[in-house]
Amino acid sequence: MGNINSFSSRHFRLEQLADGVYAAINAEDGWAISNAGIIDLGDRTLIYDSFMSPEAARDLRDTAEKLTGRPVHAVINSHPHNDHIWGNQVFSANVDIISTARTRELIITEGPVEIQGFRDVAQTRLEALEAQFAEARDETTRNHLRVFIIYFQAIIATLPVLQIRFPNLTFTGELTFSGPKRTAKLITFEGGHSGSDAILHLPDDGIMFMSDLLFSGGHPYLADGDPDQVKLILAQVRELQARTFVPGHGPVGQTRHLDWMDEYINTLNTLVSISIENGATEAETDKIAIPKEYQHLIFPTFFQSNIKFLYNRQMNSRAGLAKKG
Repeated sequence: MGNINSFSSRHFRLEQLADGVYAAINAEDGWAISNAGIIDLGDRTLIYDSFMSPEAARDLRDTAEKLTGRPVHAVINSHPHNDHIWGNQVFSANVDIISTARTRELIITEGPVEIQGFRDVAQTRLEALEAQFAEARDETTRNHLRVFIIYFQAIIATLPVLQIRFPNLTFTGELTFSGPKRTAKLITFEGGHSGSDAILHLPDDGIMFMSDLLFSGGHPYLADGDPDQVKLILAQVRELQARTFVPGHGPVGQTRHLDWMDEYINTLNTLVSISIENGATEAETDKIAIPKEYQHLIFPTFFQSNIKFLYNRQMNSRAGLAKKG
């Protein structure tokens, strides 16, 4: 069994949340891209999400084995997005990959299309970002661009060695792991951040691994799911009375970060409603400025994606109501 201080990776930093429970938080210049978790059940070790880069996932695997003194038993894929599943391939065939049935289906059907898309555009996107970075004069813009430069560098490094490993065990609803040290419960929520999201609740520790149903310190990405459903999910999560929340991106949070997600969604919906009432077109939503309280957040390009997504949702909703009327 190892000490947390004896492990390091350029891809992530470790934060101990309880005895045998660790958050692996993406490093600023690392290729983990997302956060992950290491959970010691007492007789088995779970990994929650496997990062994007196999290189980062290899460090995660080795760290988990040294910390717990045993091989990893299972890897959980919280949802189908690439930055949470591409690391699956570094785990041996003896390690089960677990997801919801819907997540497995989406990885199989949408994954190859996504990979080909990256093969087509990743190098061009990286070069464009690097050109913008070279021209940028203010440090805030450069920091924001750096995040996506690192993302595409990781994509380009990963594609030549990428071998998508699909989940081999699936579940619906809930799945409970019981060990001598703790219980861990996977809970499914459909259609929130993605087509299917599974959070991991450690009830005895008051800890919740949220993946991308929670962002901390960055703009959440809303455009691949249903923001209204996210709010409903957050309300159900509050009822479980956890104290510590590990987001998919950003630092470990508390209950107030759930409230912040609600406020973010409400604020953007209000901005879009006002824009529509003023007669704005979708193209004109580009003029909506990031509110001052969100200007420090990473992933600023997600703001405009979210605004356009919410604009189309509201316009479709209004059109549906008009048709019924």
